[in-house]
Order: sequence, then C-alpha cells, then structure tokens
Amino acid sequence: MGAAVAALIVAAAGLLAVLLPLRGLFGLALEAWPIDGALFWRTVAGLALGLLTAVVTYRVAATFTLAYTMDRNGLYINWLGNRVVVPIHTITHIDRGLGAIQSSIRPALGLGYLHGTMRLDDGRTLHRFSTLPLNRALVVHTETALYALAPKAADAFLQELEQRRRLGPIQPLQASFVAGRIFGYTFWLDGMVQATLLLATLINLMLLGWLMHAYPALPQFIDLHRDASGILVPRHQILFLPLAGLAMALVNVALGMAIYRQLPVGARLLQSGTVLVQLLFGIAALTLLW
Repeated sequence: MGAAVAALIVAAAGLLAVLLPLRGLFGLALEAWPIDGALFWRTVAGLALGLLTAVVTYRVAATFTLAYTMDRNGLYINWLGNRVVVPIHTITHIDRGLGAIQSSIRPALGLGYLHGTMRLDDGRTLHRFSTLPLNRALVVHTETALYALAPKAADAFLQELEQRRRLGPIQPLQASFVAGRIFGYTFWLDGMVQATLLLATLINLMLLGWLMHAYPALPQFIDLHRDASGILVPRHQILFLPLAGLAMALVNVALGMAIYRQLPVGARLLQSGTVLVQLLFGIAALTLLW
C-alpha cells in the first residue's frame, strides 16, 4: 500500500511541476500564448502524467475498497463497485501460498495489491486480489481457477469459509465478474474500443503537434475559408481543428459508455467514427495551410 501512495505522490508532483509554469498563460488572450513545439511537448508530458496520476489514484482507491465477503452461496471479492463471485460449491480446497505452482510463474508486481489474471500450466487461471506476495496469500482453489486473497484475519476467514462450505449452498451460483457501472469497465475493456481510441488519440496528437510546431512560422492572420470572401482570421483559430476533434471524441466516449451495455456495436461504431473525424480534421488542416 505504501508503494502505491508513494507512486501517487510522485506522479502528482510531476504533474504539478509540468503545469505550474503554465499558470500565467490562462490570464492571457489565446493569440498571446507562446505556441510552439516546446509548448506541445509540455502539453504531452502533462497529459501523460495526468493519465499516470489517474491510474495510480484508481489503484489506491481499489486497494482501500478491496474486501472479501461470503455467505452460504458464495465468496465475493469486491472493489470500487465491482464484484467477483466464487460459488461456494465449486471451491475444492484452500491453501496458504501457491506451493509447487509458485516456481512455475513469473514474479508479480502491483500497485496497492497484486491484480490481474495469469494462465497456469495446468490450464487453470490465477486471479490475484492480494495485498501480500503470492507465497503468503490465501489461495482458494476451484476446478477451473485459483483466487489469491489477503484477508486481514486469515485464520478467522479460513474457518468461516470452511464452515460455509460444509453447510453447502442454499442457491447455487455461477462464477462471474459483475462490473461496476461507475467506471464503465465493459466499455474500456473492449478490444475494438481500445484500438480505435488509441488510434484517434494518436491522430489528434499528431495534428496538434504539427500545427503547434508550424505555428511560429504562420502569418498573424490566415484565410480559413478558402473562398472569394477573403476574410482573414487570427492564426490561433487553426488550433480549433484538433480541439474540436478532441471535443467530439469526448462526446463519443461519453455516449459509448452510456449505451455499451445495451448496444455494444453502436458504441464501437461511435469510436470508429471518432477516428474518421480526426482524419477529416487533419485533412482540413492540410488543405487550409498547404
């Protein structure tokens, strides 16, 4: 847990170090900003550190909310509104540590607690939900999976779990993962959504980077209309293209998260449309400046 908090402090300090020198810009008109390649890379650094801070904050929050509960039907692993259900009747035995299996898996690292899944040589899946190293964790075995846990009172937890196993279930359950709605896990874990959002982000950053590097060489006023009107506008308005692309991407993400459970195909199409929008804005910028 201490490592997670330390990582959060470092990430937040780095973010502040990048952003604080920019605080004076927000009192200036946009045309007075020193827009160039250096500002672009500082922006990229700020975005990267902001993302890192968000991820570490999530890990810290997940650690604080990680809890294990049980009843006669199942064992439940909970964190941040998510729940993994392990049916009581599927549990074959409980060990302390992984025993001989330990030597066949790679060392595991995690912020706050060990998390994620790992495929074992025997075909089963190891699910890690432990704040302790795997060789000290309480490991619940089923026919198809292992669950590494770290309850605070391990002896009492183990005794209660064995009692409930002997009593048997009142209503048999199915092993499952119930995702919380607040973070839209099912949306973010979709492979196509991940790929399209990554591509859209790269295109948007490439467009923004090119425009910001070219910005000092642009005349103070440029023609964004390309028609006979001859109306010139301040050069900073060319930056509205990637900003508009970003705004549309955020809208599509919000809509995708809202409809994913009912219309996953529609949510994927929205994110694919985001890529197309970024490309169109890029083509528009090329047309206007070349």
